[in-house]
Amino acid sequence: MNSSFVEAAHQADGRYLSDQELRPLEMYLTTFATRMEAYQTLRDNADSLVMQALRRLVPTHRRVVQEHGGKCKRDMAYTLSYVARAVLSDDTNAFRQDFLLWMGNIAHALHKSDSSSEAYGCLKQEIHDTLPPQCAVLVTPYLDELINTFSHQ
Repeated sequence: MNSSFVEAAHQADGRYLSDQELRPLEMYLTTFATRMEAYQTLRDNADSLVMQALRRLVPTHRRVVQEHGGKCKRDMAYTLSYVARAVLSDDTNAFRQDFLLWMGNIAHALHKSDSSSEAYGCLKQEIHDTLPPQCAVLVTPYLDELINTFSHQ
């Protein structure tokens, strides 16, 4: 769940939380239905979203898709599962610490930052075009951060 609320709850130590400390939980609860919808939509459509993103990538990176399409598909599906969990839990810190740095370092080490950036840009566009707008708004910031990480390696 939202890391700022969890942190406040741990620090409460025998006292009631203030209204300000409860605000992250309140915001989380008001967006929970949309978060659940985004999670379920990603879970149920990950394969087709990834395949469509790879199809978008073919015109500019045909060789990369032909040679590494299986790995791309695996990594993008894994990314979507991580994004889905982050959206559901509203925990951007865990996404950044547990996934973003790891994925960025791998792409950089393999000299795939540019093609990864373009591939995830295609995935972001596919999500924008496919998911309900209220879900896409929750999902795309995570992909933006990932793309930004690839671009600054």
